[in-house]
Amino acid sequence: MKVRDKDEIIAAATDIIAFSGLDKLTMQSLGKELGLNKASIYHWFSSKEEILEEVFREGHRKLMGKGFRLNLEGGSTLVLSRAAEEWTRIFSDEEILPYLRAVFSLKYSDERAMEEARALSLMIKSQIDVIITSLGHSDLFISSLFSSLLLQHLESVLEGGEEDFKEDAKAFASLLDHMDSR
Repeated sequence: MKVRDKDEIIAAATDIIAFSGLDKLTMQSLGKELGLNKASIYHWFSSKEEILEEVFREGHRKLMGKGFRLNLEGGSTLVLSRAAEEWTRIFSDEEILPYLRAVFSLKYSDERAMEEARALSLMIKSQIDVIITSLGHSDLFISSLFSSLLLQHLESVLEGGEEDFKEDAKAFASLLDHMDSR
């Protein structure tokens, strides 16, 4: 097999990290995955560290390219359900999922992964703050609670779970509606 570009190597490296762990990523395992000898990989990359840097750079670029479409029109059930659908779309995207798995599996052992997981968490919390505020609530506890639910759902998806976050979003919307009626 002839590797056509660096993206094929990065995709294979990401898959190895995501599904087998960083310790299984070697030039030899990467070559085997791609059907190449390890010397061929050195044509594209000078080291495993260089490959790892590119895994994070390319994964982050793809993740940010997915975007999050925030539609704040309608009641709490509609707004939170749409947001849940959007997050689920991003988290389960076949192009992004291996990268997210790699990040979350390495977040306690690799500074780059820790930073990416922290940035993702902050992005989600910021989005939720905007949503909750648009629904007429400014309580940080409510935003934190919903953020925790979403991050728990994300980790479940990354571990292969099939949870439906939309149901959690609807239940949370009911809680907000109940608070409004008091």
